[in-house]
Amino acid sequence: MKKFGRSMMTGKVLINLIIFLSFQISQALYEDQIGKFDWHQQYVGKIQHISWDQSLHAGKRVLVSSEKHVLASIHSHNGSIAWRKVLEEGARGQIDRTLHSGNLLVTVNGGGRFVRKWNAGNGLADWEVSLPGSRTGRTDLVQCSKDLLAVLTQEALCGLDTRSGRQKWSLSLPQSNQVIYTHLVLSGTNLFVIGQSYSQQVTVVTIDTEGVMKSTRSIKAPWLSVNTRCEVTNGAFLACYRNEDQSLLTLSLADGQVFKSTSIQVLGLEAAGDVSMETVTKTEEPIIFLRIAKNHMALVEITPNGAKLKKDLPKICAAQVMSYEDQSMLFTLERVEGELKMKAYDLDTGSEVADLYQTITYLPQHGYPQRMEVLMFKKRDLRIGCRFAILSEDYSMQMVLKAGKIAWRREEALAYVLSVEMIDLPVSENQAKYEDEFGSHRDDIATMFIKRFRTQFSQLKTYIQQQLQKLQGHRHHHHDTEAMAESGSDEEDEDLTRDEFNLNKLIVLVTGAGKIFGIRSTNGHIEWEHFFPELAPFDGNGQQKMLLFVQRTTAHFPNPPQCTVVGKHKETDNGFLFSFNPISGQPVDTPPGGLMLSYKITQTSVLGDLDDHFLRGILLMDPNDQVHVFPQKCASVLKKTFRFQFMFVADRDTGFIRGYRTIQDQGKFLVENVWSVNLHKKQQTITQVIGKRPLEHVHSLGRVLGDRSVLYKYTNPNLVVVVTEGDIQEQSQKGSFNLINLYLLDSVTGHMVFHCSHRKAKGPVTIVHSENWVVYNYYNQKSRRHEMAVLELYEGKEQSNSTAFSSFSSPRQPLVLRQSYIMPLFISTMATTITEKGITSKQLIFALKLGGLLALPKALLDPRRPLVPSQETMEEGTIPYIPELPVNAEAIINYNQSLFMVQGIHTSPAGLESTSLVLSYGLDLFFTRVQPSKMFDVLKEDFDYFFISAVLLGMFVVTIVTQKLSARRALSRAWK
Repeated sequence: MKKFGRSMMTGKVLINLIIFLSFQISQALYEDQIGKFDWHQQYVGKIQHISWDQSLHAGKRVLVSSEKHVLASIHSHNGSIAWRKVLEEGARGQIDRTLHSGNLLVTVNGGGRFVRKWNAGNGLADWEVSLPGSRTGRTDLVQCSKDLLAVLTQEALCGLDTRSGRQKWSLSLPQSNQVIYTHLVLSGTNLFVIGQSYSQQVTVVTIDTEGVMKSTRSIKAPWLSVNTRCEVTNGAFLACYRNEDQSLLTLSLADGQVFKSTSIQVLGLEAAGDVSMETVTKTEEPIIFLRIAKNHMALVEITPNGAKLKKDLPKICAAQVMSYEDQSMLFTLERVEGELKMKAYDLDTGSEVADLYQTITYLPQHGYPQRMEVLMFKKRDLRIGCRFAILSEDYSMQMVLKAGKIAWRREEALAYVLSVEMIDLPVSENQAKYEDEFGSHRDDIATMFIKRFRTQFSQLKTYIQQQLQKLQGHRHHHHDTEAMAESGSDEEDEDLTRDEFNLNKLIVLVTGAGKIFGIRSTNGHIEWEHFFPELAPFDGNGQQKMLLFVQRTTAHFPNPPQCTVVGKHKETDNGFLFSFNPISGQPVDTPPGGLMLSYKITQTSVLGDLDDHFLRGILLMDPNDQVHVFPQKCASVLKKTFRFQFMFVADRDTGFIRGYRTIQDQGKFLVENVWSVNLHKKQQTITQVIGKRPLEHVHSLGRVLGDRSVLYKYTNPNLVVVVTEGDIQEQSQKGSFNLINLYLLDSVTGHMVFHCSHRKAKGPVTIVHSENWVVYNYYNQKSRRHEMAVLELYEGKEQSNSTAFSSFSSPRQPLVLRQSYIMPLFISTMATTITEKGITSKQLIFALKLGGLLALPKALLDPRRPLVPSQETMEEGTIPYIPELPVNAEAIINYNQSLFMVQGIHTSPAGLESTSLVLSYGLDLFFTRVQPSKMFDVLKEDFDYFFISAVLLGMFVVTIVTQKLSARRALSRAWK
């Protein structure tokens, strides 16, 4: 009997495992479903270097490198990416310099540690050389000849073979411990290395192309500081600008013994702010650009006797000098009332080239153009033509191929997304009429009947019009494709109205570049955009944050939806707000350019109650402990509920977490400190504070156990997770080890609900906090592996309050269940799915460093998974414990669409309870749908309607026939 019971138990365990594995495999994607419910957009980030491809694809591609450690080639005809290389994260993959000349494409990474040559046609690496890294991160490189490349690091100057990367020679630089070497320039057969000693001197080292040092000289420069910007020009000149006295100091590298100082006032220029310099590399003349303001530049010529103004360029945003067939040309861009004027000048004569004049439509939400890259060519009629790329203030890149027309635009600001919200689309016009009918309680029966009649008549009219449009649809297929491209319209685009299952949303994205986007969830097309040059993110706990609040949704018809972005001003650090309608993008309650506050923002919160127009106010706390309400019309709600408003502030610099409550004093709202927690800054540092999502629904308040009892969840909405990292000194041994602490804190009362510590563990720690559980990931230094830990909090088998939770009358200390698992892959971030009512099983989504999005059921991270299954655990359906989490290829929801540098994952519920919408953002954007418990509330696409209808019809006929036969038989029996 015992053997039989054990075999039965083993059989049940195997059945559970088979069911679980079949559940995973069923998540596979059919080939014809690729791109049907998801989309993927690739970006490169803010472009630092741009040049036209001069290899086999000359004029057809543009080579770019960005601050996101990306090197890419972009098709010039449509803006798509031909190839893209995403280098290592951190300082190791940072692109310090990019050199492109002919077929040669070389990058220097990691402060000179890695020199790589790339194939410009396909993006493959030809060779890589490792050099001693620069402690200052300064590096430079020049091409000396066809087969020689000179690379500057802090300690040495190296000569490399361009064909194989072999080091031909290496020269140690003098006084490398005291001098910071910054620039390398080639003049004739000499290489000049420039070094700086702040407040002392500039060192010039002269070396020939064979690696032999010729001379070293020092030039006094007591004015030199960290903020002094220096650049080298053609003709071997060094130019430095000092903002303190607005002077330009120049030095001839060949024989200069002293700096020549020239005030910009002497040049006839006036600067109100900081002045920057831009080098000119595509001509042999010793000239340089001075940027006086966003829309004011000046072209300055450098001579042995100093600097002189070659051409003042007022109202010019971007300019470039190029040489073409022994002719130097100056190209300028001027922004005038929604358009750009591109002009070209002969640099020798100063006359304008009328054939190259263009007027380009330019949208104001891109800010000022900052740079242009021109490609000159000869047309068939032997006239000179040009095409050029524009880099704007909002990180966008635009291409002008034909005169006066922008061929395409890349919104690289979408690689810097900080906040995301998915907004429900408004109902259609007919549905809005129904809302209007039932929304009023003052109408009598006759008025409601008339409204109903008008609504149904309007529906009938709309239906007839739609059918007529379908019949006449062939007449509307002859649109001008160019006009459609300019207007950004598409035949597949529909009105922004809610679909039947509320699967289509409008996604609001707030970026670190100060730009806000509204895009469609169906295809990723941009619906509207706003750019605020003054808007900057908060720097909280070493992370950039931009706050996005949904103050009113589309559910409160006829009141329009409203969202507000909260950030800070770039220059003053005061608060900066922008409130808008998320569907149309129109400003609401704030000026179109945003609202700059007169105070800094310490903390923000949202009112729990709505006003008469269903608007949720935002509370802003300033450094003087005063609370402000936005918009001001929500102050009446705060007057009624200020006694129940609580906030807390986690100070990373001091290690204190302080809780506040709102009070009223002489007509003003203030906060007073009611509790504080000291986490000892000397031992640990606060890295993260994670709360629950405010609108998350918890369907079941308990968990049914195998013995039919209920284990009630500890669902404290005020619970936050505080993560700290630090070092602890060992007493027995000399040395220290890393430590991670996790605190579960009630943000209203300051009560410490739970605390756990992980010794010999380090971050980065990624956390998901939902319902009554916390899942977090860390690196175990002792076992040298990544681990995933889970905490689940329960009140016990008796529920303290079944209606509402209060932190002031909270239940006894919760029961905490915890378990750890081995995570075989490294993850960058993770999130959990959210559904409409919270009925569907939870699923955790992990962003893998390998580029995939892994979806695993929350049941795998259950702390109650038993080592030895019992009858009760099998009745409950708990999976037996296995130390390592399974990673199946079928669970990768982005299949072969690799995602790099994922910064966050946002999930949102759909109208279907079975479906959750997922958006991954970082260097790329990826949107898809997931069904953690399968699509149980919608019939499948291959459902056989004809067969079911035939069966139902047959049963109906059989029922009628049998009823007739039964009645006839009963009648015949009665006559007998």
